[in-house]
Amino acid sequence: MFLNAISSMHRLATAAGRHIPHHMANRVGVCGLMLVTLVALATPGLAGTTTGTWSQLNNYNPEYLSGTMLLLTDGTVMVQSNYDNQTWTRLTPDATGSYVNGTWTTLAKMSIPRLYFASHVLPDGRVWVLGGEYSGYNLNQNWTNTGEIYDPVTNKWKAIAKHPDPLFGDVPTTLLRYGYILAGSLETENTYLYYPPGDFWFSNILTKLRSDRSDEETWITLPDGSVLSYDIFASDTSGTGSAQRFSLNSFAWVDSGTVPVLLSGPVQGYELGPGSVLPNGNVIVIGANENSAIYTPPVSSNLPGSWVAGPTLPAGMGADDAPGAMLPDGHFIFLADFYQFTSPTSMFDYDYNTGTLTDITSTLPPQLQDELFYGSAYVCRMLVIPDGGILLTTNNFFSLWHYLPSGTPQDSWRPTIASATKVSSHQYTITGTRVTGISEGASYGDDAEMSTNYPIVRLVNNGVVTYGKTTNWTPGISAVGSNSSGTFTLDLPTTLAPGTYQATVIANGIPSATSVNITYTQPGVVATYNPTNLTMTITGDAEANAINVVYAQVKKSRVVIGGTVTITSTDGFTTINGQPGPVVINVGPKRMNLTANMGDGDDSITINTLFGATVNLNLGNGNDSAKILYSSIYTLLKVDGGTGTDTLTLTGDAIIKKTITSVP
Repeated sequence: MFLNAISSMHRLATAAGRHIPHHMANRVGVCGLMLVTLVALATPGLAGTTTGTWSQLNNYNPEYLSGTMLLLTDGTVMVQSNYDNQTWTRLTPDATGSYVNGTWTTLAKMSIPRLYFASHVLPDGRVWVLGGEYSGYNLNQNWTNTGEIYDPVTNKWKAIAKHPDPLFGDVPTTLLRYGYILAGSLETENTYLYYPPGDFWFSNILTKLRSDRSDEETWITLPDGSVLSYDIFASDTSGTGSAQRFSLNSFAWVDSGTVPVLLSGPVQGYELGPGSVLPNGNVIVIGANENSAIYTPPVSSNLPGSWVAGPTLPAGMGADDAPGAMLPDGHFIFLADFYQFTSPTSMFDYDYNTGTLTDITSTLPPQLQDELFYGSAYVCRMLVIPDGGILLTTNNFFSLWHYLPSGTPQDSWRPTIASATKVSSHQYTITGTRVTGISEGASYGDDAEMSTNYPIVRLVNNGVVTYGKTTNWTPGISAVGSNSSGTFTLDLPTTLAPGTYQATVIANGIPSATSVNITYTQPGVVATYNPTNLTMTITGDAEANAINVVYAQVKKSRVVIGGTVTITSTDGFTTINGQPGPVVINVGPKRMNLTANMGDGDDSITINTLFGATVNLNLGNGNDSAKILYSSIYTLLKVDGGTGTDTLTLTGDAIIKKTITSVP
């Protein structure tokens, strides 16, 4: 404990001397730094509240300050640096699946710094961000309407079409069931649709009711695919509020009833707190004032639904831009401070079973209590992660917290696995129910979005935990107990070792009750060369193989004295002669004969500058692709496409004779 105390004091003292970016002082109550000496791991519980274990991550984020967090579909966590608001880092869990012991890598920077922006993880695995109340290299308050998409495979950002309004920031967005993104407007009642695959905004303007603009609002996705919004600016000041939701049935905003209490107003700066669908199907919305409200969705989409007042916070407190999360045990926890971002910050727990709200700040580790006491709620973020816990950032230097609740989800909340169909050695199609969860996970509001309502697949072999990458899932959430089927694609990691893996589907930290076995056999080709008959043979297996074959002459004084063929895997999975890397085979200076039998599976082969006498290419069963760039094929090119839909591209000098069958 003494060594931990010295380490803690050294860390905080060092952090205190660092420059704090100026934008962090634009709102009242920036998290302070205090020299404290102990970290409590076990948390005592209050009656009727969530209980569990709090701990700090063992490895520090190399970018000092952790801000908005996003869960990628391969189980890693992408974290924005609040030090420069442009750099992102990635947290990868260790071989036991522990995020507390996870390791960090630094990712590519966004094109510009952004603060208080919209974000989504897309069904293709990429990350979409838009706008920013503060942006650019000086982080001025300028509400940019630019956006960009990050590809985790290439580690690159790419600009996207600008939002139709000239200003965007402090405005919510939602990923809809059909793959569109619904985005609000800072200054008008307009909302717009964006289509990520095509990178364009639809010209249709979807107008909100009551001239309500979307600034500062919290949007919540409901099980029927609609989007609920409390009207901050359209609500009156007579003690009641109003709400509306975007209906997928009519593709229009419809009335969602009268809210019996106001949730925000001028005294609170027209801010709003987090909200979530609860396991009983109701929705809780936390106000920026002392109030909260509970919404019961209608049984029919043409009805408004109903509201009742929820529990209240202590006088003067509210969630004026603050994080919250529905835990896998069904409790909803959130942060709140005093009006206009004034510290101290407290943590509250809402139990939907009893309808009670409890301040659980005293159960937190002393260091976390101190970080919250000296800080405001708006700088903090929560993220629900696959181990069933949450990550919490407090904007304190290096500080990142992990909470693992001791409660468990009910079976009717869990995803189920109906089937796992093998597409190739490294790809499966998985079908089941509730694969996108029964809530969006964590919520914040207009300034940060970190929904995790998509499937994560944990793979376990001999106690070693890895995660696959999921794509092609349908956005949205499911009702508790719903038997509606959902399908998605699982891509296994390129680093996966051959073996049998137990695959568990996780949504918002809630794992499926059962797992399925997935057997991975690494695909490979065998390449040999017989100098006697000058024949090279390449033989694939029954899996999908992807290789690149390159011939190169070896010359001395312009005289060909030898030649090599280099065979490289182009998919990260295929091995050549049992090796993961390129294989180089000496073939001598003479023309050779090449026979390639690719086998079953969706194969791909590229042959470059081949110096051959005959080439006999058998693509086999599957949807195959072949490209041949030849310098000289002296006698014969023969290609047999086998079964499936194949593509063949030929480029180069003249071929004396070719025979192509079963290829369009």
